[in-house]
Amino acid sequence: MERVYSSGIGGRVAALVVGIVAVPLVAIGAPLLLLQQILHVRDSKLLIAVSVGIMIVGGLWVLVHVFVTGPIRFDTDARSVRLRRGLRVTNEWQRAATVFGSLVTRQTTNGIPSGSQRVVYATTANERVEVPARWFSAKAFNDLMADLAPITAPGVVAEGGQASAERSHTFTLDPQASRVQKPLRIVIGVLVAAFFVSIGVFAVYLVSDDTTDPEAVVFLAAVALFVAIVVLIVAVAGRRRVARIPKSITVTGSTLQVDGQVLYWGQLASVELTPPSYSGNRRQLTLVEKVGTRTGYQLGSGAAAAKPVFADYARFVELLGRSAPEGTVRFDLR
Repeated sequence: MERVYSSGIGGRVAALVVGIVAVPLVAIGAPLLLLQQILHVRDSKLLIAVSVGIMIVGGLWVLVHVFVTGPIRFDTDARSVRLRRGLRVTNEWQRAATVFGSLVTRQTTNGIPSGSQRVVYATTANERVEVPARWFSAKAFNDLMADLAPITAPGVVAEGGQASAERSHTFTLDPQASRVQKPLRIVIGVLVAAFFVSIGVFAVYLVSDDTTDPEAVVFLAAVALFVAIVVLIVAVAGRRRVARIPKSITVTGSTLQVDGQVLYWGQLASVELTPPSYSGNRRQLTLVEKVGTRTGYQLGSGAAAAKPVFADYARFVELLGRSAPEGTVRFDLR
């Protein structure tokens, strides 16, 4: 069965809009800055001609890039994978002789997430090809990598009691390990208590002073209320995060049990989870049932910690790949 994965129309439209805005700005700004200010060219006809030329060339380049040279498409079947750029096939790999991998680089602007750069690697005995998956959505990229590099362990089949035991295991998680460590909690608690005590003392002083401006008391109360709300939100968010972490997950040859929820593999359309190699601040497990229901669980941080939430996470992922039907388990590459 042949499958097709291609650059999304949304990303291409966004690139087109950016190009439409950027090209006129460059076409107007470049002649004014370079020719008029630096080279002291004052001929208005020449400046207009240069601007029009830049606009035409830039506009054509944007159109060609967005509709022809920029988009890519992967055509896959059981034996091969073909990469198309524009109208031609630029690469073709045989699955049996190629190892596919991926890299997702998260981009931020002043600490605010601004997107991700997704790359596919195709490694053979002779070369390694790097293919930027330009304008691929997170879902399309996840689907592509689930096809190119499925999470399975070929050759491992549960036959008889011994194999079944190898595919059954209960993993124990420690939700409390996701909380801030106790010494730090004590320090934060002392600082918060000291802050409110100071606010209270200052408020008593202001109220007892007849010359105090009433607005100062109102301002002090507003500050105390704001800090109290922030502390409450942080505390509630921490408790909710802990509550979303299961205490145990059991994997068998026929079922996946998360705390009290038991699902047969036949009920699940997909099991999506964070790769073990990710060192970010969160790991997630999402169960997508064939009826459309999605249930998400937090599995703690992927960063090194003295007391991890899920110490056997890598083993859990490996066992899922051996126990679930082929193509069910996939990485959430975000």
